[in-house]
Amino acid sequence: MKVLHLMVSGRAGGIESLLRDYVNYSHHENLFLFAWDGGPMADQIENSGCRVIRMNQPRDGSWAVCRRILELCVQERVAAIVVHHEAPLLRLVALLARHRCPEIRVFCYAHSDARFLCGTGKKVSLAVKKRIFRYTFRRADKAVAISNAVKNSLIGYLGVPEEHISVIYNGAVLSRFHPVEHRLEGPLRLIYVGRLIEEKGVQNTLTALSRLKDMDYRFTIVGDGDYRKPLETLAQELGIEDKVDFLGTRSDVPELLAGADVFIHLPECAEGFGIAVVEAMASGLICVCNDRGALPEIIEDGINGLIVKRGDSVTERLRSLIPGSAQWDKIRRGAVEAAQKFSIEAFAAKLDALIEET
Repeated sequence: MKVLHLMVSGRAGGIESLLRDYVNYSHHENLFLFAWDGGPMADQIENSGCRVIRMNQPRDGSWAVCRRILELCVQERVAAIVVHHEAPLLRLVALLARHRCPEIRVFCYAHSDARFLCGTGKKVSLAVKKRIFRYTFRRADKAVAISNAVKNSLIGYLGVPEEHISVIYNGAVLSRFHPVEHRLEGPLRLIYVGRLIEEKGVQNTLTALSRLKDMDYRFTIVGDGDYRKPLETLAQELGIEDKVDFLGTRSDVPELLAGADVFIHLPECAEGFGIAVVEAMASGLICVCNDRGALPEIIEDGINGLIVKRGDSVTERLRSLIPGSAQWDKIRRGAVEAAQKFSIEAFAAKLDALIEET
């Protein structure tokens, strides 16, 4: 079965990384179209043996994009279209392609909370985007949500019928991550891996750590983004800059996780899933997260990680962690076991099956 995946950019993002790994486990003939530009992830997908088309079209959208996609669907005899990006144009043109070729099936993905998906901005613009998203999610053969939290946001914010939504959790290549025996001496090694944007809430972690005056720790921040400079400034203002390391974007994340004890993630936004959390769990780390979005779907408090609920003290939960204790070992074992539910193999099998069965 030939499946066309509609993207806009092949930069190093969560969606692109997931699909780069997916193509190695899918048994479909996957074709990727990048409407804006290629980038490193498009190159990596192509190196995996999949065909990649880079259109290099303007970001404001144009009829040329629509016409090229429609022509491609006919020429390639595409059986299914999966729309991954939030660009309204791509969603509308997918439905137009099905109108012209009724045998084509269309799947609209929600890779984040519906409110984040629609974005913010002028009231009229938001209203128009909501109408387009509501229409395209409802008219697609299936809407796909990456968690129950995202599914509920599609229902509540966009009015998508529950029975029209399939939940497929994202998957990680767990073979890249291995638990190691952690040191019981020295500073507690905390780590965060992800984009540095305000919504990811790294500032919440820095503020909480500044209250741990008597604790010996080091906090490693892996990733980059527009919010890095404000975070560096905040660490200085809080007087903890000597305990915080900003490493930027790294290619050795599995090794960095293996050298840590605790993964901490306290986002401001409703997290759509949390693939970095799964990778940390597979590495045997204790994950300390808040209850935003889908994080409680991954972590069961006290069993395979710690969930900090609204009103709880992050610092007190961190103080409760005693390396080498019975609770410490129990949570580590539970984390490794729970991570197995979110493998790339399970993700690929479920997405392939959905495309085939609908």
